[in-house]
Amino acid sequence: MQFAESDYCYGTGPLVLRVTGVGADLGRYPQLEWLSLRGVELRRDGSAGPERQVLVRTSALSRAG
Repeated sequence: MQFAESDYCYGTGPLVLRVTGVGADLGRYPQLEWLSLRGVELRRDGSAGPERQVLVRTSALSRAG
């Protein structure tokens, strides 16, 4: 999933993340504004970078692809 700098906490440029875990169930908590995601950051060349845990705006999830 790709996130714009404004869609995750402390963003410094776009973030591409291969998500491996989600911190909450949006079906159970539909009013959440931020969601904790865990995953592997992907570099521009597509190679795997460091593992990351980030807070992402839930509204960005439908725009991320």
